[in-house]
Amino acid sequence: MGLAASQARFLGLTARKSNVEYQGQQINQQRVALSNEVMGLYNEYNNMEVPVPPAVNDYQKTVYSLDSTQEGYQIDSFSKILDGEYAGYYDVALSYTNEIAKAYTYTAKDSVITAQKGANGYSYLNFQFGTETYTYDENNLDTSTITKITSDYEKYQGLSNIMASQGITSGTFYMYTKNGVSYYTSENDLDSTAFESVEGKNMYYGSYTFDYQGVQKVNETAHAKAALTQDSSGRLMSIQILESDDATDLVGNTYSITTATQDDQKAYEDAMNEYYYQKQLYEKEVERINQKTETLQKEDRSLEMQLNQLDTEQRAISTEMESVQKVIQDTIDTVFKTYNS
Repeated sequence: MGLAASQARFLGLTARKSNVEYQGQQINQQRVALSNEVMGLYNEYNNMEVPVPPAVNDYQKTVYSLDSTQEGYQIDSFSKILDGEYAGYYDVALSYTNEIAKAYTYTAKDSVITAQKGANGYSYLNFQFGTETYTYDENNLDTSTITKITSDYEKYQGLSNIMASQGITSGTFYMYTKNGVSYYTSENDLDSTAFESVEGKNMYYGSYTFDYQGVQKVNETAHAKAALTQDSSGRLMSIQILESDDATDLVGNTYSITTATQDDQKAYEDAMNEYYYQKQLYEKEVERINQKTETLQKEDRSLEMQLNQLDTEQRAISTEMESVQKVIQDTIDTVFKTYNS
């Protein structure tokens, strides 16, 4: 290779090396930018507030109960009356639980009813529900576990209420008792059952529905005008009911007040719902940061591979430049030695 060619080759390699180094600088700048962005996400993650579930003990309320009231009245709220006849006294909201008798239905699944009917109604009944069996036999009433009721309905707990709810004033009913609860069916309901004759007996297979009386608890609120006494800490001590259209039995009476601390279940549930909502937002934000960080890391790994390729190319160019420099130097030495000999 001549001197001119060698110099041209060296200049070309120098340009390539400069270009490779420039590309490497650009990649390094991109990696620095990616690193800064990842650091920003890391700081953002560290600054996020982790949702903490509420503690039950943090949600308690003071409960004021009126002593010596069968209904168990509690004071829900009270506010001072500023003017009018009862100025200086208080508007009080009293809550209590009212238990109301209610007729319910019970369906015995996979039941087997065996029946025989005579001139005076059913003379034999056998209710079988799984392993439980209840029997009525008019010829053996002492051992019968089903009671036939044709009158004096008020003697049987719940039956009068069931009859009233169904608009019935008379009839024949059959009752059995399980775990202290009495279940009733009427003769008319039995008559409407699709019995089939099996070996001379009328039998019904399937599900059969009975009625029974239960208790429904209803939360009620009574409003009253009242005089309240408080101790030095503001805790209620006694209440005198001056006027009430909702709880007339309390009017004119004075009751001492019992104070207790009770878990505020509603406030706790509201706090738990807010916690679940904030937890969902937090997890969604963490997922976003993780996905973004993973994307940036993939980009950085790709740039690192490109940088490694450029490093390899740069080393190859440097090696070739050293070789060309040696050729140039050898050519110069040869020329100068020829004319200086």
